[in-house]
Amino acid sequence: MDSQNQAPAAQPRNLNQRVFLQSLLVALTGGLSIYMYVNFETYFSVHTQMYIGWSAFGLLFFVYLFDGSRRAPWRIFVILVSFFLSLRYIYWRAFDTLLFTGPFDFLGMAVLFLAELHALGLHLLSMVINIWPLDRKPIPLPDDQSLLPTVDVFIPTYTESIDIVKVTAMAASNMNYPKDKLFVHILDDGGTIARRNNPKIGEESWARHYQMRVMAKEIGVNYITREDNSHAKAGNINHALDVSSGDLILVLDCDHVPTMDLLQNTVGQFLADDKMYLVQTPHFFINPTPIEKNLPINSRLPVENDMFFQMIHPGLDSWNASYFCGSAAILRRKHLEEVGGVRGKTITEDAETSLALHARGLNSAYINRPMICGLSPETFNDYVTQRTRWAQGMTQIFLMNNLLFMPGLTLMQRLAYFNSCFFWFFGLSRFVFYIAPAMFLMFNLQVYHASLLQVLAYALPYVFSVYVMMDFLYGKSRAPLFSNIYESVQSLFLIPAVISVMLNPTKPTFKITPKGSTQEKEFINPLASSFMAVVLINVVALGLAGVKWIEYPIYRDVIYITGGWCVFNIFMSILSLGAFWERRQVRKHHRILAKGEVRVYFPRLIETFHADLTDISLSGLGMKVRLPQAVGQDERAQLTVKDSYGNMYNFDATVKRVFKRGDMYNLGSEFIAEKETFANAIRFVYGDSQRWVDVWSQEVASGGYRVIIIHFFMMGLKGLVGVSISMAGSFWEYIQDGWKHYFTRLKKSYAYSK
Repeated sequence: MDSQNQAPAAQPRNLNQRVFLQSLLVALTGGLSIYMYVNFETYFSVHTQMYIGWSAFGLLFFVYLFDGSRRAPWRIFVILVSFFLSLRYIYWRAFDTLLFTGPFDFLGMAVLFLAELHALGLHLLSMVINIWPLDRKPIPLPDDQSLLPTVDVFIPTYTESIDIVKVTAMAASNMNYPKDKLFVHILDDGGTIARRNNPKIGEESWARHYQMRVMAKEIGVNYITREDNSHAKAGNINHALDVSSGDLILVLDCDHVPTMDLLQNTVGQFLADDKMYLVQTPHFFINPTPIEKNLPINSRLPVENDMFFQMIHPGLDSWNASYFCGSAAILRRKHLEEVGGVRGKTITEDAETSLALHARGLNSAYINRPMICGLSPETFNDYVTQRTRWAQGMTQIFLMNNLLFMPGLTLMQRLAYFNSCFFWFFGLSRFVFYIAPAMFLMFNLQVYHASLLQVLAYALPYVFSVYVMMDFLYGKSRAPLFSNIYESVQSLFLIPAVISVMLNPTKPTFKITPKGSTQEKEFINPLASSFMAVVLINVVALGLAGVKWIEYPIYRDVIYITGGWCVFNIFMSILSLGAFWERRQVRKHHRILAKGEVRVYFPRLIETFHADLTDISLSGLGMKVRLPQAVGQDERAQLTVKDSYGNMYNFDATVKRVFKRGDMYNLGSEFIAEKETFANAIRFVYGDSQRWVDVWSQEVASGGYRVIIIHFFMMGLKGLVGVSISMAGSFWEYIQDGWKHYFTRLKKSYAYSK
């Protein structure tokens, strides 16, 4: 990645020059790829195309293996070769394989081709957007504090736990910024007048309103509520804009706990550029997603959030297209007010607001350093709720705005917003790919007219190049196979949500994502039954492939292709089923893996020991220490730790967990609850952004992907059995109820006839 070492005042001009040069480079790359392919396609046979396709892929893979390929000029060369393989495939599909053999065949063929165009379009756009990601560095703040702008911190909340809001508000008050220029506000939409006057929820809302006000006063922050809940989060923020006056607005979701250096690393961008309307920072999550919870112990897997914030957003930033992600972002009040505040026409008010501000010629920036720590959805239902809102909101933006021709945006900004919205139709294309082979094997629909030789010459080099480019562009932040699992488990549930928006773009309503949920037992989520159906369809289709193999030798090329496709679909569906297990979650505070040194003093032993820090949470520390004798549960201890800034913290604690291995003891401690201890725990656990950087940069561990794949597959098989038994039980109950109903009616009829 590029670094920006220029003087702050020169930054906007250099950024514009960079965008121009990158646009020129993209145009040349695309034009050369098209020229090369048209000439190759015109003059070479399918056998020669086989050599061309695999030679191009071999060249791509060879260069990809070298570390230097991520830098110019090799980065451009790799993207050029991938463009070539992609364009030759779609050119061949469009002009050689789309044959009319009947109306139903044509319909199935057209649907499959559109799904492929969607996937190809996203692939090409991802290469263009990430052609040269921007690693923007923080701009230091001036020593003269009188030059610093005032900052309002908005923490919108609705029905989330007061304890969650309290931690975020206290951490916001701890940020390193002049206290006379920092104002923290809790925006409580759970205690509005309308909710307090509602007979059904009035008592609960009054209690929340009172408790939230008391808590805000106790920790020294401002409490704001309003008359009603109109326009959801956007309306909540806009109301707070009317009753506050800070030059800048830091928006934090109520579970997004900021580090102490957040404002230090972001405010400088606004001082350097008067047209800067936004500085966005990453969303880092302390707890695993419902899918990650199913990983083997001590394994780590790159997730969607890592890819979006570590790799995609720096690419967007290089085109001045980084957009507001709803939290962990600072906006300039003056520019926000120019567009009437946060927009609320769609349920993704953040991206909608950014679109309007970019269209006014304003600038945005992205600082690729995690400086907040939030909570992922705990259950699969909550996970789907969150993704459904994102999908519906971005689909609304796609339908309500002419993104490719919107006035005020640069060409690359148009493509960037188009790509961000167009992505959310992936559920439709994913569903088509799941059923496409069965369309031929079960219903004999001719949807893909190609011989096995043509597939080997055109399709496979393209498919393999896509997987190589995923790793090339996104590196350790994305594992292609597991990205498929993430998209697969969402796809079937997003289809009705996206279609409902297409039918009525104004229909969706804002739904918050529940946070901090607990789970008492393990079970497979009922939503897994959808993938049971996908497995069943492809298994039946695979069985029919064997029949067709014997009865129709002329179709054996197609049976090879569709049969292999079915096997892949079954494999991916079983892996996806492994992600549907809901794991127990009973901890109130999540533990985070951490490194460092702990000085441990045991009053009973009258001795201090040096321990290695292993994990931290708001309730205590975990450590590994060599001791001359055993310590027991509830043993008192005094702990001293240090963060990366050099700040020292002292905690009184009791030992709650003891595990001995050799002469080493693994100890789990619990802080003795005191007001000052809690405030210090927030500073130590959440205040140091270097801790989140270290966690973010961890590699996949403990056996790597092979172990994880096997684990997910076995969990999927277990889920397959569980869902089958559950569905069989439900079916048997339905049959029993039907027979009971039948005999009851028969008895009544007999009695009536007598």
